[in-house]
Amino acid sequence: MITPTLNPDGYTGHILIEPNRPISWHDNIRFIKFFALLSFLIGVIAMYHGFFLVMPFSGLEVIILAICLYLVFKRYSTCQVIYFTPVSVVIEWGETGADKRVVYQRHWSKFHVDNKGNYNIPRLNINSKGKTTEIGAFLNFEDKLVLINLIKTLTAKFRKQAQPD
Repeated sequence: MITPTLNPDGYTGHILIEPNRPISWHDNIRFIKFFALLSFLIGVIAMYHGFFLVMPFSGLEVIILAICLYLVFKRYSTCQVIYFTPVSVVIEWGETGADKRVVYQRHWSKFHVDNKGNYNIPRLNINSKGKTTEIGAFLNFEDKLVLINLIKTLTAKFRKQAQPD
């Protein structure tokens, strides 16, 4: 999901890039509770029929499910914010806040689109002075195309503004 917030000049502002989350954490908890109840009922029925080892393994599968759902949710809770100022491009990303931050000089940086990404999803990189940062690696194909077109528009307006009349 891409949320641009641009200034009236058309080449400064910021873009918030978030992955499409399949389910909220509250709904994950609800699913884990339902799955635990169902697993407990199956374990009780198995114990009634004399299969005592089913109960510990049903508890183990609930724990494994909860860990897997947590890891997936944690992966999809990261986001990137790209700030465009007249002199720099700042990229911040993290889970709960700006865990990492990279600053590029706007005049010396270059955006590069590589069409050989995974599942034919293009990769968008920013390059400057030997540093490279991938932007929106977690986006799907349609969102990545929207982001690429948005950045092309921003850089075209910046170049037009930077050229003297």
